[in-house]
Amino acid sequence: MKRIVCIFLLVCFFNSSAFAVEFDSSIDEQIRKTYNIEESTLPPLPTSEADTPVQIQTTKYNPIGSSFTIVHGTKINLQLTKAISDRTAKGSKISFIASQGLVTKEGQIIPAGTIFKGTVTDSHPAQMTGNGGLIELKIDEIYFNGIMSKIDTKVSLANSKKVFLGNIKGKRSYWSNFSKVMTPGKKVFRATQTCASVMSAIPVVNILSFVPLLGGAVVYTVNFAAAPFITIFTKGKSLTLPAGSIFQIKITKDSVIRG
Repeated sequence: MKRIVCIFLLVCFFNSSAFAVEFDSSIDEQIRKTYNIEESTLPPLPTSEADTPVQIQTTKYNPIGSSFTIVHGTKINLQLTKAISDRTAKGSKISFIASQGLVTKEGQIIPAGTIFKGTVTDSHPAQMTGNGGLIELKIDEIYFNGIMSKIDTKVSLANSKKVFLGNIKGKRSYWSNFSKVMTPGKKVFRATQTCASVMSAIPVVNILSFVPLLGGAVVYTVNFAAAPFITIFTKGKSLTLPAGSIFQIKITKDSVIRG
């Protein structure tokens, strides 16, 4: 009896395995027909920005032996390395450093600290007629990698103030000096006004109160008439530019720089 049961169980086991294999094969066949796996290709997976490699662009300073062009109209900010004044002698050499780096249209860089040099082409201290002191500069040299190149420039700003024709001028003070020259006449006229006011409060004397007022008016008028001539002999403001003063130059002609 035991043998019969064992044989029955073995037959059932093999029949179930065959059925399972046949069932699995039928499912695979159905998937192939429906989706045509052999001929179809899966679409590419979506990518995000994080998957895209980042390209880092680096800009190097011009190596020794290279050259580049600073084009017309380029503006460069400079810093004065040593103080100058309207008493600095004509022909004196002056030095600047680039206060900021510069990228040209060709992509090269002038690093901050690059040396520029120029010359005092004219100067004079404060003059009569209220005229201020003057410094005229010509900045025409750049030193890159230790090599000097000539450049054509004009100074357009000095300590945030516009510069015309390259002339940096001390403040003209004609009218402020005119006001100072008028001070004596103003004081006399105010004093006579006070005196006339006091006299007008006193009986009998009040009829003469106009006399000091008239005298004060005469002094003021004479002072006013003479002030323009006196002011001609007064000086304007002196001019001093301390070390660290900020300048801006503008390239007036395409300049080739050798490195």
